[in-house]
Amino acid sequence: MSAQTTPMPHPAAGTEDGPPHDGGVLLLMVPLMLVLFISNLDQTIVATALPSIGKDLHDASGASWVVTAYLLTSAVTTLIFGKLGDMYGRKKIFQFSIGVFLTGSLLCGVAGNMTVLIFFRALQGIGGGGLNSLVMAIMGDLVPARRRAKYQSITGMVATLALIAGPLLGGAFSDGLSWRWIFYINLPVGIAAFVTVAAKLRLPRPQASSGRIDYAGGVLATVFTVAVMLFTTWGGTRYAWSSGIVRGLIALSAVALIAYVLVERRAAEAITPLRLFRSSVFNLASLQFFLATLVLFVGMLYVPMFLQTVQGKSAFTAGLYVIPLLIGLVAAALVSGPVISKTGRYKLYPVIGSILTGTAMWLVSFSDASTSTLTLITLLLVAGVGIGFFVQVSLLAGQNAAAYKDLGAATGTLNFFKSIGGAFGAAAFGAVLTAQLGNTPSTATTVHAFQTVFFLAVPFMALALVSSLAMKEKPLSDELMEVAQGKVEVPEY
Repeated sequence: MSAQTTPMPHPAAGTEDGPPHDGGVLLLMVPLMLVLFISNLDQTIVATALPSIGKDLHDASGASWVVTAYLLTSAVTTLIFGKLGDMYGRKKIFQFSIGVFLTGSLLCGVAGNMTVLIFFRALQGIGGGGLNSLVMAIMGDLVPARRRAKYQSITGMVATLALIAGPLLGGAFSDGLSWRWIFYINLPVGIAAFVTVAAKLRLPRPQASSGRIDYAGGVLATVFTVAVMLFTTWGGTRYAWSSGIVRGLIALSAVALIAYVLVERRAAEAITPLRLFRSSVFNLASLQFFLATLVLFVGMLYVPMFLQTVQGKSAFTAGLYVIPLLIGLVAAALVSGPVISKTGRYKLYPVIGSILTGTAMWLVSFSDASTSTLTLITLLLVAGVGIGFFVQVSLLAGQNAAAYKDLGAATGTLNFFKSIGGAFGAAAFGAVLTAQLGNTPSTATTVHAFQTVFFLAVPFMALALVSSLAMKEKPLSDELMEVAQGKVEVPEY
């Protein structure tokens, strides 16, 4: 779902073995790719299953938080687990992440109500947050830079396949078995990967434990984000804006933000060094990443729901419609990266992307029971291309705005905003949909509710267009030119 750079290995005090030959790497690639597959799969497999989950657990209004909870916890633990891997050994932290992810998957599968499911999805996200970044970091340990390109192409294909397969598998399980199998499928794959990693993986020994983990910053960032999301989604819908709960959440978010700023100013190794935000380019890049992912999740979650609810399509068929959106995103990111690396120019892409996505979502907002398959698929493909331009450029522009020593922190912060954008999009638009539907929605009310959700993506793309025009184009540094070309990797913390 993202044009994500991968962590480069840190110097090690020693190694248990030298770099393995190609055959050995390919053997180790199997469990790593299995983990990469299921961790990316869980970003999209839930999309087409949400109506079934809401119906089975008698809580359609809370279904969007099944996505939100996972994204919130994984956004924070991605940063923390990456640092822990450096300090205490990536193999141990990787196995721990797999264990937590599988435990969360099992508990999600047996959850008896929506509240319990959301809680266990958050647990699953804690493990999932460490999987992607640690897979890439381990790849960096196993393969010298000169041999890494072909293996990175494999990881890219696996991640893309998982993202595209997710909606299809989610729909197939919902139609043929049960939505619970979207979680159970992780267990045999993850257990096989865990056993193989335990038996076969040998990594460089970490240096003597040094550095500090910014636990306080991570907790405060999570508290602030959850509080903001709750009062923006509950205010005026579940609770009145003047209610004690909403006021309390607003106060909590303000206190958490102030405390977060104070902690980050004093932290020896802050998760998000505040000096990053002195750059207007970095701020605008973060905003663009947030907005692009927010609109992406509107398409990923609510188009399949619309198709199942309004047009009466099966969950599997609804999942097919998400594929053009994701293909457009991946294709645009892959095409724009090499072009940017040759020209060093990037400002035009988010401008075009915001226009494409905004126009496509505006046209999607006219969809009803008679909208043709070709029309909807074409619009989603165009929206995906626009979002793909944002994903690639926001990452490069934000990285380019940071000092080289802060490149890893900048990458982690940008990807944090990406995850939060998806979480906010899932929760906020879910609240809008619930408010529009009311208690006893008619067919006309249901169509209007989804049209409202799709239309509200347009103002966010208008804001993205304004931010794109306001961004100053800073020529890519030599280091970032190599990053754009895929020659240099950046740690995500």
